[in-house]
Amino acid sequence: MIETSVVIPSYRRPDDLARAIDSVLAQRDVASAVEILVIDNDPDGSAQPVATVKAAESRVPIRYVHETRPGISHARNTGVAEAGGRYLAFLDDDEEADPLWLSHFLTTIERFGADAVVGPVLPRFPPGASIDAYRRRVYTRDARVPTGTPLLRWNIGNSLFDKARCFLTPEPFLPRLGRTGGEDTVFLRQLTRRGCRMVWCGEAIAWESVPADRLEPDYLLRRAFRGAQTTTFVCTTVKPRELGRALRLMAGGCVQLMVYGPAALALKAVHHERWLPMMAKAVGGLGKLLWHPSLHLRMYR
Repeated sequence: MIETSVVIPSYRRPDDLARAIDSVLAQRDVASAVEILVIDNDPDGSAQPVATVKAAESRVPIRYVHETRPGISHARNTGVAEAGGRYLAFLDDDEEADPLWLSHFLTTIERFGADAVVGPVLPRFPPGASIDAYRRRVYTRDARVPTGTPLLRWNIGNSLFDKARCFLTPEPFLPRLGRTGGEDTVFLRQLTRRGCRMVWCGEAIAWESVPADRLEPDYLLRRAFRGAQTTTFVCTTVKPRELGRALRLMAGGCVQLMVYGPAALALKAVHHERWLPMMAKAVGGLGKLLWHPSLHLRMYR
């Protein structure tokens, strides 16, 4: 009997996918049965050779599922539908799990009677890359609270769920957000709004490989803008809607734009390194204002 299904959505990252699978196969101190589901969102099926080779070598069941409808929402929804375990863990294809990752997740969800558990994602940067404090902060997702602390908001890249209690509909992740992102934020916020208990597990660490192109200012500013769009958009999507909070976020966005925008431009003119985090705050303010779905940036292929 499978207790935990580890779902790895993938899109054209075969080398990263192989490392993600290997990290799950290397898990220690897990006595119950585990399966791995590779959900390939590439129409060309680029993940199939990796999944086939790993399945032939592994004593842990590895299933390959080809989801050709584009968008991360379809990949996640298919993973939920295909998972056979009581628990469902999500790991991104550019992440590697710590050897005690699943053990800590399972211990935490049972110890605290939780419906969902989320953990930190720490960055692995390209060898030799010059990484400043801002870039390290952007790619470090750590709540920095004790294990077992309830959370209302987080993201899903490193997480474990009680499947029966958390996934009640055929499409828990909104398909219309599949190309822009934010589908996980909406899902988790709605989950906690209906009374499910999501807690933190600081020991369940996943390591994210950050490619060089995601360290460039253009990408970082797009990321800041899109993340801020999601912050306001979620308030208008959850039921009941949080329109008061959305208005406060938009007001705060105006202040951010007016305060940090000119400062960022001045710092950039004199080539000061602080221009980028200042500009990220400014475009984040703009994102809080321009949150409507018709304006969402496409962050997923």
